[in-house]
Amino acid sequence: MKFKLAALALSALISVPAFASTPVQLSIPGTNLPAGNVEGVRLSVINGESADVTGLNFSLLGLSQVNNFTGVNFGLFLGANRTLNSMTGVEFGLVNWNDNVAKGVDFGLVNYTGGNFTGLQSGTFNYAGTLTGVQFGLVNATDHINKGVQIGLINYDKSGTFISKNLTVFPIINARF
Repeated sequence: MKFKLAALALSALISVPAFASTPVQLSIPGTNLPAGNVEGVRLSVINGESADVTGLNFSLLGLSQVNNFTGVNFGLFLGANRTLNSMTGVEFGLVNWNDNVAKGVDFGLVNYTGGNFTGLQSGTFNYAGTLTGVQFGLVNATDHINKGVQIGLINYDKSGTFISKNLTVFPIINARF
């Protein structure tokens, strides 16, 4: 009986017509059930793509790709999070990959932000195009620290370290204010 109720509820959810935003979405390769932006909870399995997500996003066994994200990203069981335009919130994942800008906290094995990152990146490898905040990891890299601190075994700043503009790598700590 419980299985029939769960199946009926899932069928009703999937058959809801597409609206401007949806409270719950299942995203699998090539399909979003139901389609539309998400304001609520999204589960991406293997490889899912959605335009905008606000709320909770779970990536299971693969890549969850979103244009704009606000909320909390969870990469579960080898799940990775990718945001193409802007991310605001907290990310937990094997890989947290932001193509453009990100603001918040990234916890992962690898954290990558191609544009400006504002907040805290904590992982084995952290990269931000420009950094306003803190990078804490074994290897930290940026093209330029606006205001912030890198704490790790290897800290790279293409624009130079606090010691000298000609010295791009400094161990343990690097900062600019």
